[in-house]
Amino acid sequence: MKRLLLTTGLCLATSSFTANAATLNFQLLTWNDASATTELPSAVGRKPSAAMPTAGDWLVFTANDALLAAGNNPAGAVSHNLVDITGAGGPGFNLAPSLSGSLTLHLESASGSNWTVTVSALAYSGQANAMQAMNEFLVTPDSPATTNAAFNVDGAGNAGQWTASASNDWAISFALDFYLASTADGDPSPTDIDATFNDKSQTGFLFPVNQLTTNGLSGVNLDDPLGFHTNNFKTYLLDQIKPRLPANATYLLITQMGKTQPGYVELGLPITLNTLVGNTTIAYTTQTLAAAPTLLSLQVVNGQALLRFTGNEGQTFALQRSANLTDWETISSPVLAYPEAGIVEWTDPQRTNDQQFYRVLAVTP
Repeated sequence: MKRLLLTTGLCLATSSFTANAATLNFQLLTWNDASATTELPSAVGRKPSAAMPTAGDWLVFTANDALLAAGNNPAGAVSHNLVDITGAGGPGFNLAPSLSGSLTLHLESASGSNWTVTVSALAYSGQANAMQAMNEFLVTPDSPATTNAAFNVDGAGNAGQWTASASNDWAISFALDFYLASTADGDPSPTDIDATFNDKSQTGFLFPVNQLTTNGLSGVNLDDPLGFHTNNFKTYLLDQIKPRLPANATYLLITQMGKTQPGYVELGLPITLNTLVGNTTIAYTTQTLAAAPTLLSLQVVNGQALLRFTGNEGQTFALQRSANLTDWETISSPVLAYPEAGIVEWTDPQRTNDQQFYRVLAVTP
């Protein structure tokens, strides 16, 4: 977390650096304990099928999920690809590979709460059952997948935008070029290109984990974008996702891709060009994106310090004071004012000493 440092003695501040770009590494959420393979249900068998494309529920940990054999979800995953093999004979021929793995997002501040998003890395391990894997990888312009025109994927794009505010529902969307590497053809190599997808839209939200409370979600529309969940999605987040996040998680990313046909499929695979593939990914990071507030002014009014710094409503700040630059006290529940857009004010209720130091840490973007 970046910070600014102020002293009332000389009314000086250290030079303040404002971070306007960051690269965050996300891990797909899994239930990594001994009971994951036996107690965690998979979406297999409880999702819309080729015959029923709009009915049912594609998320795990819900009341209508069935407990299946351990091999159906060996990683204890909560993210899934959703594969409807159109015309193959009904839901028994369909798959819902559980996903574990990671993705990397590069974020750059554009204006206000708007950020540009670039997906710079993605590698998912997909497990359809104990015997069959269907892994997913990012395609970039220099990837082998772009050297063959038959693959119908250029690796360009992998970008979008994020509105980092509760008033905009923390919405994120980006296009994605990716390929599937299945073991169904007997080749387990991650470079084995079995199906490709070009410029496929991923929509959802990216928001601070400290907002994952009843109050934090109040007034924010965080329903799953494509309706894969049939009940109250906020309740699902609070009851099923939040308890499974690590204590140091900082941001939660949830995106979905509607069912779409691949641009290329290798002959001989169970899936074809008519197969529909969708997904839900649920991932977290332990890194921070918080930028340093910029000092605007520091005044002493009636013996009390009045700080003005850049920031917005909806952000979370930690305010600290010290008399010696060694021992810092964090102010409990500081009362913040917002005299105008982009400016935050705080008045120290404690009268200052001859020399008092302050620092402000941005906790959320």
